[in-house]
Amino acid sequence: MCVTFIKCGWCGWDASIVAVFGGYIMTKTLFTNRILAHASLATVRRLLADPLNLPMWATAVTTVAPATNGYTLERAGAAINQSERLRVTTHDNQVIYQGVGDQLAYQVTFTLTADASGQTTVDEQVSLLEEAPSWLPLPLIKPVMQRDFQRKLNQFAALAGAHRDDD
Repeated sequence: MCVTFIKCGWCGWDASIVAVFGGYIMTKTLFTNRILAHASLATVRRLLADPLNLPMWATAVTTVAPATNGYTLERAGAAINQSERLRVTTHDNQVIYQGVGDQLAYQVTFTLTADASGQTTVDEQVSLLEEAPSWLPLPLIKPVMQRDFQRKLNQFAALAGAHRDDD
């Protein structure tokens, strides 16, 4: 697999092109967030890897149901993707969500790093898997999206801390 990093001169986003099975998927990194969870890497990974936990920390998500090749999820209130298909994969110390909704296709990569005190740093990278619709003013809503994702990540850290002794 070959990874090439480029920087867009117009918007400044980092983009990566990843070769997969002879084809290319272009992802545009929108933003990254970080939290420190007071829980072991095993607990953090277990909670992230099971999408049925999403409503406990991503509170706009009201329904998560197993489906062919992943899950379907529904959100309450106004959302860019009211419903979507979600696929979750894990690799070593990463949990990857790939969501395809009626408006956006995205990827959230959670990279987990344990420290000596038993806590886990979670780095969250949010990327688009395809071009955003032309009606969506991404440069304007990107900071709002990043704050919202950071809020959800903070809620996840609280959830993980409450389950830290579950190992």
